[in-house]
Amino acid sequence: MAVQGNPRSNELPDLLSEGGPRRAHLVGIAGAGMRAMAGVLYGWGWKLSGSDSGVTSGETLGLPGVKVSTSHAAENVAEGTDLVIHSDALGGDNEELQRAAKLGIPVATYFQVAGCLMRWFNGIAVAGTHGKSTTTAMAARVLIDAGLDPTVLCGAHELGNTDGEIAGGGRSGGGKLMLVEACEYRQNFLHLQPRCAAILGIEADHFDCYEKMDDIRRAFELFAASVPSDGFLIVKHDCFSTRSVVSEATCKVETFGFKVSGSVTQPDWMARLIDSQLGRYRFEILHCGIGIGEIALKLPGRHNVLNALATAALAFHQGVDAERIASSLSEFRGLNRRLELLGTWHGVTILDDYAHHPTEVAVTLQAIREMYPGRRLCCVFQPHQASRTARLLDELAEGLENVDCLVLAEIFRAREGPPRPGQVTAEDLADAIRRRGQYVSDSRSANEIHKELINNLRPGDVLVTIGAGDIRRIANGYIHWIREDRAA
Repeated sequence: MAVQGNPRSNELPDLLSEGGPRRAHLVGIAGAGMRAMAGVLYGWGWKLSGSDSGVTSGETLGLPGVKVSTSHAAENVAEGTDLVIHSDALGGDNEELQRAAKLGIPVATYFQVAGCLMRWFNGIAVAGTHGKSTTTAMAARVLIDAGLDPTVLCGAHELGNTDGEIAGGGRSGGGKLMLVEACEYRQNFLHLQPRCAAILGIEADHFDCYEKMDDIRRAFELFAASVPSDGFLIVKHDCFSTRSVVSEATCKVETFGFKVSGSVTQPDWMARLIDSQLGRYRFEILHCGIGIGEIALKLPGRHNVLNALATAALAFHQGVDAERIASSLSEFRGLNRRLELLGTWHGVTILDDYAHHPTEVAVTLQAIREMYPGRRLCCVFQPHQASRTARLLDELAEGLENVDCLVLAEIFRAREGPPRPGQVTAEDLADAIRRRGQYVSDSRSANEIHKELINNLRPGDVLVTIGAGDIRRIANGYIHWIREDRAA
């Protein structure tokens, strides 16, 4: 399979060269990656404009002076624009992309531009089906604290970061490193040419562009092969697919994971668990069997122990000392929409999470159980894409078992257009869950779900909204109602 998109990253002008482009328009600027890109270019002094139907009038996305249009229109692309950057969610029929073509302005996707920028840096890329954003943000925090001043493109922003270092997931650094969250969708990560990379695990996903598991494995195989022979790869030890795709990599490869009982082969980077309190783990990092530091994570969940191990390996190979790695990871506060605590009102604790793959859903719910033992757990889950829901229906049903009350919102149809006859629905997922003997509410619309939460939640409950779409509005709506009710 060829990398999709036109032009390729190596066909773009040198974006950081003397006299190179300095004015860009971003179509879909409010998307996670695009917002990060805007933050990087803005920090380098570029003149920016953008458009996104998901923003409100007057919103600048934290970039003062940037004009952001709330709808897509040809006139949003001004003459004199050097480059138009767009998200994968937008096709060639977009008016602004057509306008750019008419004016002869180069048009590129987010990852094409990221790949072009990475040519100027020692690139670090974090790939894998799960954990990319958290690991990228963890690595950014360690590298920043170590004084390496990296440029960063991450699909989420760090919580508790009040110094503005990483605005919207993007950071324009002055150092030699560029750290990028590397997504496998449409083989986008093949636009990058990292010298150092992580593969956090590989599972079936993105069924709109990978029909078979072999297809996604092949994409990761090409990604691993793109790391040069003098580079470095850190990969998940207990993932067969990951181990197989790096079998012919020419660079140095190390593995990370928990100790495997009874196995001769152990991970190169290993966590020795010491204890845990309410889902937050304290552990020692071992590299090739030698302890290099102890970490007490503020982030809950065993999966974040693995993310921390991968981060430690990446930072260590950039020359960061073990003491700095341990200190920065122990202070890292997490990301927006990753088990994010929104607060407690009238005794109901409310969290929000981005999980949308069955594996992610299961580990998120398990982490919440550890955080709030003995409390009733209520989950509002929004399936993401009909294609993913159809292919992983039974896995999603199993992943949602660990709750006391469950509500399903309608499917968020990212990049899929309106529903077609015969396509899977949220009700199909509900039926699969009921077949496993679990109760699921009949509420589907936002209004129905809102009423159900008002009527059924009680002090002591934990409410979590889960999904990669717009499900957080359910949590926000409930919080707004509580505040209004208290004021009344």
